[in-house]
Amino acid sequence: MIVRPQQHWLRRIFVWHGSVLSKISSRLLLNFLFSIAVIFMLPWYTHLGIKFTLSPFSILGVAIAIFLGFRNNAGYAPLR
Repeated sequence: MIVRPQQHWLRRIFVWHGSVLSKISSRLLLNFLFSIAVIFMLPWYTHLGIKFTLSPFSILGVAIAIFLGFRNNAGYAPLR
């Protein structure tokens, strides 16, 4: 049995080797840049009279929660 020494939790957060972060870093950076662009465009939209509400985000959050609930239940289902 391979036993590795325990690392501190803070050091484990910043591990790069064997992490999925190296595979999704480009998508994560693109999402970050898009979010920054939206934040800087928000005053321009409010100047035009366009108002944003939280309703679409709430509906999307409920849909994602239901989807993740079904995925979690499917993960514990017995294999046939």
